[in-house]
Amino acid sequence: MSEQHPTPPRWMERIFEWYCHRDQLEILKGDLYELYHEYRSQGSKMSANIRFLFNILDLCRPFALRKRNVKTLNHAAMLKNYFKITLRNFNRQKTYSLLNVSGLSIGITCAILIFLYIQDELSYDRFHSKSDRIYRVLERFESEGVGEHSASLPFPTGPTLKNDFPSQIDHVVRFFNFQSPTVAVANRAADKTFNESRFFFADSTFFSVFDFPLAFGDRTALDGPNSILLTRSMAKKYFPNEDPMGKMIEFQGEQNLLITGILEDAPANAHFQFDFIASFSSLKQWFGGGHPDSWYWNPCWTYITLNETNDTKTLLGLLPDFVQKYFPEFIRDDVTLELQPLEDIHLYSKLDYEIQANSEMNIIYIFGCVAIFVLVIAAINFINLSTARASKRAKEVGVRKSLGSARRLLIYQFVFESIFLTYLALIVGILLSALLLPSFNSLVEKSITYAVFGDYYFIIGSVIVGATIGLLSGFYPAFVLSSFKAISVLKNTHIKTKGLHFRKVLVITQFAISIFLIAGTLTGLKQLNFLQSKDAGFDQENVLLIPVIRSPIGEHYEHFSNVALQSPNVASLTAVEEIIGSKHQVENYRFEGMERSKPFPRFYVRHDFLKTMNIELVAGRDYSREFENDFTHSLVVNESLVRAMGWESPQVAITKRYYRNGELAGKIVGVVKDYHFVSKHHPIGPLVIDLNTNPRAFNLFIKYVAVRVHGQNLQAAVGSLKDAWERVMPDRPFDYFFLDDRLNDNYKMEQKLTKVTFIFSGFAIFVACLGLFGLATFSIERRKKEIGVRKVLGINTGQIVYLLSREFVLLIVLAFVVAIPISYFSLRWWLERFATRIDLLAWPFITAGIMTILVAALTIGHQALKASTINPAKTLKYE
Repeated sequence: MSEQHPTPPRWMERIFEWYCHRDQLEILKGDLYELYHEYRSQGSKMSANIRFLFNILDLCRPFALRKRNVKTLNHAAMLKNYFKITLRNFNRQKTYSLLNVSGLSIGITCAILIFLYIQDELSYDRFHSKSDRIYRVLERFESEGVGEHSASLPFPTGPTLKNDFPSQIDHVVRFFNFQSPTVAVANRAADKTFNESRFFFADSTFFSVFDFPLAFGDRTALDGPNSILLTRSMAKKYFPNEDPMGKMIEFQGEQNLLITGILEDAPANAHFQFDFIASFSSLKQWFGGGHPDSWYWNPCWTYITLNETNDTKTLLGLLPDFVQKYFPEFIRDDVTLELQPLEDIHLYSKLDYEIQANSEMNIIYIFGCVAIFVLVIAAINFINLSTARASKRAKEVGVRKSLGSARRLLIYQFVFESIFLTYLALIVGILLSALLLPSFNSLVEKSITYAVFGDYYFIIGSVIVGATIGLLSGFYPAFVLSSFKAISVLKNTHIKTKGLHFRKVLVITQFAISIFLIAGTLTGLKQLNFLQSKDAGFDQENVLLIPVIRSPIGEHYEHFSNVALQSPNVASLTAVEEIIGSKHQVENYRFEGMERSKPFPRFYVRHDFLKTMNIELVAGRDYSREFENDFTHSLVVNESLVRAMGWESPQVAITKRYYRNGELAGKIVGVVKDYHFVSKHHPIGPLVIDLNTNPRAFNLFIKYVAVRVHGQNLQAAVGSLKDAWERVMPDRPFDYFFLDDRLNDNYKMEQKLTKVTFIFSGFAIFVACLGLFGLATFSIERRKKEIGVRKVLGINTGQIVYLLSREFVLLIVLAFVVAIPISYFSLRWWLERFATRIDLLAWPFITAGIMTILVAALTIGHQALKASTINPAKTLKYE
């Protein structure tokens, strides 16, 4: 090396030292100095330094790569070593390892299944390309808290909105189904006739708003009158062995519709399902050659697509003036139009006249909490068992530290073991989830497919969740295990296992969550049973409903009634507007003492309604065939309406006058005892029971014939009704359902919630008991010599069981104390959403505590009993 060559700056040498090994730097030093001198002589100091730096980095690149390869090899060897140690510990302590993996697997399985449910619920209607710009227009028609909050609008609202606000609204589409539960559809050529419940008429802009896939046909399929789209399922049902395109189907026995396209079946995650979509222009045949122009009747579900700016505030600001401009004077002050985002309908909409029942966001929150709770319990098991086993691995830590292992490397090893076990549990959990998916689908009424397991987001999410659980559940045990001092361990000095109090806190947390879940499940079951069994104010047993809207029965009702009542199995018969106890309509009435009319819930009926439904009359009389003017001059109301009007008693309400369209119509002739005319989620409000004997009412207002049958022979009763139906209307399919079955559908959400919570609560308790079993086993194993000494000194089996069990049982009792206030306030919040609810009593909490303590005591007691039978000679032979 030449002495005249200048020495490079120290900062530059530090870069070289970082870039390659020091011994490699010595080998290259001569070349480095010469290069540096050469570059210094060619230019300014700074530019020479920079040029020299890049040049020398290129020179050292092979050495640097070699260094990195060495590091990579070292890392690979380290990971291999960690893996070997993990497998050895797994095999050496199979019981604890299996408990860890089993608990985590169950927790992960529960979390995955609930995640799939939540993911499906949150995906509703998001498959439409314009879903963020699609809104449903709503109508709030209320006065002083009485009226309706409707999901549907009058016929002219949609087109008029588009016409008045073209700069805000791109497209409008309406849906209409005659508000009919079923309609008759026939393929006369094949002699196939069925009653269908998912038949809609829609505007030709259907495909401009929604992205429902079209299998055959084009986007103009709904442009012409008397055209219809079928789904694939319906095409197979009505045309099993032929191409349905261009064929005809018959609607309601009166209108032939041309099949112009085949739709794919409606996605399961759409907020409404359909089987038939007919062109809106086809309705003109039913309304005298045009569409209804009434701004009062509101039977159309109306959706709009806003322009790209999606400026809802501007449009909402224009809607009050729109209402004042078009709606009738006598209701315009009671009407408010609102916009509801399409993506919010499934989870946030509980309106009157929904197309079909929706879910609730609260269910998502509750299910999510249950999944988190089970995962937390599983993670607590891992932490508890790992820290409890710390003293068993003390010597391993001591030896590693004495051989130079840094604490951080020990932490890496124990965290690696945690992550390894977590991913092992994750794999098992995914396999269990796939195995249980069909049963889970049946439980929650979903159709989730196995394709979700291959979804990119599911895979990435599983990897992230596995790593997170592994790190969170592994760090604390890793710090405890790595904290032992080598000299104390190797001198066999007593090592106090750290984290004892923390483990107790975790056990309390586990069982507090378990008690909370059990108490919640018991309360949910009690509330559900209360909703289903509480007297609704009418007798819903042995009542069947026959859908009759838009059928020929209007002209033959009395004949059908007389024929049906000839059967000894039929007790009474009436006709009603909606399902009793589920739905109602709204109409404006002005009663004596009111300054103007306002909307009241209304229920159209035929004679014998109160008799058929066993509704109690508290004042006045029922509608009677002896009074011919009852149809136009009489009303029956409920007690709530009497109270709302401020009348002193039901007797005072009799003969009170009422007005329709500003003119005196008649008087109140009867008052009935309050009954739940909608679901028990809602309080009982005012109700008008209005007689409608107009035969044409069956085209729109009267939808069902309600028949009370004798329960001794239901099949014979149904058979006699079918015979009567076929005698009167042989061309119309006979269809029916039982009222109590349909009313139970009002509480499907509660049924689903309680079933899922009950099952997953069982899993949570099982996982908690797995951990308790492991801790008890480990505790007993550590105290074998103590037990042996005590047995030599004369302690009996019962005392040993008590000695070993009391600490754990005390922890469960403390968990019960912690869980009570949390459970109480949470369940009180949940019950407040029900207008009709149970009182929150103490027995669900006491039962949950007793159940948990008993299960835990059995788990611990079994292990303690086994320990008490050990021969002390075996445990003390080396002492």
